[in-house]
Amino acid sequence: MKQVLALLAAIGVTWQGSQAVAATPLPAPANLHATHVSDTSADLDWLRDGATATDVVQRLVNGVWQEWARTNSGFLSLTNLTPGTTYTFRVYLIPVSGLGYSTSPPSAPLSFTTLSGPDTVPPAKPAAPTFSTITTTAVNVFWPETTDNVQVTGYWLQQFSGGAWSTIRTVGPGGRFQTVYGLSANTTYTFAVIAFDARGNTSPRSDPGTVTTLAHTANVTCSVQLIVFGLNYTAYVTVINTTPAPISGWAIRFTVPLSTSAGNAFNGTLTRNGTDGTVTPAVWYATINPGTQATFGFFGTSAGPVFQGPASFTAYNAPCTTT
Repeated sequence: MKQVLALLAAIGVTWQGSQAVAATPLPAPANLHATHVSDTSADLDWLRDGATATDVVQRLVNGVWQEWARTNSGFLSLTNLTPGTTYTFRVYLIPVSGLGYSTSPPSAPLSFTTLSGPDTVPPAKPAAPTFSTITTTAVNVFWPETTDNVQVTGYWLQQFSGGAWSTIRTVGPGGRFQTVYGLSANTTYTFAVIAFDARGNTSPRSDPGTVTTLAHTANVTCSVQLIVFGLNYTAYVTVINTTPAPISGWAIRFTVPLSTSAGNAFNGTLTRNGTDGTVTPAVWYATINPGTQATFGFFGTSAGPVFQGPASFTAYNAPCTTT
């Protein structure tokens, strides 16, 4: 009997009581494709089933499929390839033992051809940077991803100053959101971006993006975003210290109809007295240094049938703007 069970297991059949039941094959891997194809390397990735234990990658050589490598991630980096050569790969999946699955059929084959020599094509020109969360001393700089025939491996963030461009930061391909600190209030700054690849090819410099930091004010700068969905709402409040000195002991005040709830505050504590509401900051926002900001908020529901939300937000008795 043991020999029979072993034979059945070897051909993908399980024994349940008095009858043998064939295991269900895993689905074939889907969406096999190659990226970052250079003269000597490429990356393969595919979609795999969650019951997979091992992915087996095969290469077609002289009409015969030969095992190339095994992985368990749905991804494989191919190295030591031959320039100017066409490769054909496929993948099949081996299941986790004991789940009632058998080995999948192979994926559809994928063919690609490596570059005939080292990459000499530069990345495309990046789009001009854009800006957000502007304060008196800092700004967030963002630019969209650009393209390359193989792969963009990084960017130089540059600043124009004194009549010349200089690189202020070198980042990887995912570092396209950068916060620049140490700026001066009410000052205009100009930034641009250059992309590069693994072979040192560089893109043209992007068109410049220009931003002006906030000016110093006698009071903090406050803005409110009220997001309404049906009779429910979320209030997001941002306080930027645009004064030249740290502030502490501050709070945000607002009004809210008696029939509208307000609570579940985050990054602060909300108290209410009739139609008057107050949010005091959490301890980590108790003091806001010049050029920095605090963001907090709360949730609520209007009784209806017409939505009535919080209003008349103030900081240090100065009105907040609504965005």
